[in-house]
Amino acid sequence: MTIVILAAGTARRMGRQKLLLPVDGRSIVERVIDAARAWPTVIVTSAQVTQLLDPAALRIVRNDAPDRGMSHSLKLANATIDPIEPIAVVLGDLPDITAQAIAGVVRAYDDTIDVVVPRCGDAFAHPVVFGPRARRKIEALPDGDTIKHLRDDPGLARRFVDGDQSALIDVDTPSDYARRIAAAESSQ
Repeated sequence: MTIVILAAGTARRMGRQKLLLPVDGRSIVERVIDAARAWPTVIVTSAQVTQLLDPAALRIVRNDAPDRGMSHSLKLANATIDPIEPIAVVLGDLPDITAQAIAGVVRAYDDTIDVVVPRCGDAFAHPVVFGPRARRKIEALPDGDTIKHLRDDPGLARRFVDGDQSALIDVDTPSDYARRIAAAESSQ
């Protein structure tokens, strides 16, 4: 199992590179990388974020066309990983995702399933695991900011598992970031 961190978005709603914003003393992207540390990891990211990453700790794939969206980043990562290996896709803007949240979804995967989807109530969470059969469909995904076409493909066998709340809080806007920082301050 390889963890794929998608971290090449343009952060238009934030107005600046959100992945480098500090949360509890570390950047958002560092927190996601730390959560994935127990597995081989590929991160797809921009030139700005690439400069700050340690290539000895993870495989870095640079996306020079972030406007093509999340699907394009997933295609770039997919091309670098052995096609028979399952992947667990995590978004780079989840500052509270934990290794336990990733492990719970990874454990739910076996070779009888094409996609493992964590849910918290009615909300889908991360990571989403794609087995080899699902991965063969990645190249045909349209450009854009969603992988739900693959996640919800009716031709693929899916398993739903209880997700971890830590995989629900993302940071997309200045108000998201302010709420996350305020929550941390109020819990101290």
